[in-house]
Amino acid sequence: MTDQMISAFLASCKANGSLRSVNPHRQNDIYIDYNGEKLINLSSNDYLNLGHDLTIRQEFLAFLSASDALFSSTSSRLLTGTFAEHSLFEEKASKLFHKSCLMFNSGFDANSGILQVLGGKETLFLADKLIHASMIDGIKGSGAKFMRFAHNDIEHLETLIVKYQEKFKEIIIITEAVFSMDGDFAPLNKLVLLKEKYPLIKLYVDEAHSFGVYGKSGLGLCCKLNILDKVDYILCTLGKAAGSCGAFFLCDAMTKEYLMNTVRPFIFTTSLPPVNALHASFMLNKLNEAEKRRESLEKAAGQVRSCLKDLGFNVISSSQIIPIVVNTNEAAVKGSEFFKEHGFFVLPIRHPTVPVGQARLRLSLSAGMDETVIEKLCAVIEKFKDFLEKDK
Repeated sequence: MTDQMISAFLASCKANGSLRSVNPHRQNDIYIDYNGEKLINLSSNDYLNLGHDLTIRQEFLAFLSASDALFSSTSSRLLTGTFAEHSLFEEKASKLFHKSCLMFNSGFDANSGILQVLGGKETLFLADKLIHASMIDGIKGSGAKFMRFAHNDIEHLETLIVKYQEKFKEIIIITEAVFSMDGDFAPLNKLVLLKEKYPLIKLYVDEAHSFGVYGKSGLGLCCKLNILDKVDYILCTLGKAAGSCGAFFLCDAMTKEYLMNTVRPFIFTTSLPPVNALHASFMLNKLNEAEKRRESLEKAAGQVRSCLKDLGFNVISSSQIIPIVVNTNEAAVKGSEFFKEHGFFVLPIRHPTVPVGQARLRLSLSAGMDETVIEKLCAVIEKFKDFLEKDK
């Protein structure tokens, strides 16, 4: 693009309130320092408060001192970038899920790279309308035929399956387990029933916002629903509830070998440092011990959702991600400032992250938020309701 085109684009973003920027913020426990103020952070994905737990950090550093884990891998996985720490993590996750595991640098790398090579001319991708950008990029890069079905609409999905099943050798249904912007659950049990009804179907589930939060040992929503053996492909990220970094993909052994030989972000990227792989294994243990945190988070999320319902808000969430949809970018920005003035750091979510007219404040709760914090949040939400009414 020319300089003039770039300038015009930035001016347009600024004018419509969608211009993005990055700013460093110091974070401690559930708090974030913003312009010298200590605010409660409602814009983090550290759902179990493991990532900001100083005691856990000190425990890992003591554990690290006894290891020889390096701080750089210096190479890609297929050259000299696979260390014992990477293999240890993959073996550990494989035993937990009873599936083959392949570690990636990020969830975006995994989704965008894997979906590019899972699909071909004889594959039809059927993707939920609200799946993450990383999956959309992967689908588009595959060259396979793809269609979007209405969000969580099983009837619409089955209509597409019936219409196209004779034209393809396989259909891969793609969904998130917990949707990152709406915070609602995918109807995973119903998707499994569709798979059992139509043998050409495979299921691809992104557990980015549910891994760590749900199921035994925090293994995710598929585990909680007891359908791990019925889902073909599962993506889990380590940088959210697990408080670490990277991602891992679960599949059968043959698919893992195929991915190692075809996925470009895996083949051509310098791998995560061994120290990060070691930390990921360490945090798997912490997830196993975090049942009280999961219970606390579920209770807090239920309280906030009930508060919103009682105040007349349309609550679409079923999880720890709770959006307050305010429609316009301007209202989202104003709402963000309102919450900051009342002690909470909530960033506005605007188009193109969400569709036009669905700008929102995305409340992202943490297990570190005790009863006092949740009560304060509900009181501020009540004030925000009045603010919205007056601002009409």
